[in-house]
Amino acid sequence: MSRSAELMRALRGPVLLITLGVLLLADRFSGVPVTKTWPVLLIVFGVMKLLERTAAAPAAGGEARYQG
Repeated sequence: MSRSAELMRALRGPVLLITLGVLLLADRFSGVPVTKTWPVLLIVFGVMKLLERTAAAPAAGGEARYQG
């Protein structure tokens, strides 16, 4: 696993917790209920996974090339 992929993996938890905190603050102060904003957590999780996979992808011409 590349260093940038490890960084993305390490940041996933804190980013999700910060997102949850922001959603709870929005519920508390602006009246936007968490029941309507919880899909944001799924979107953030998906983006983090996408960034992790993109960072872990081998470079073109690397070892993952087919030698047929």
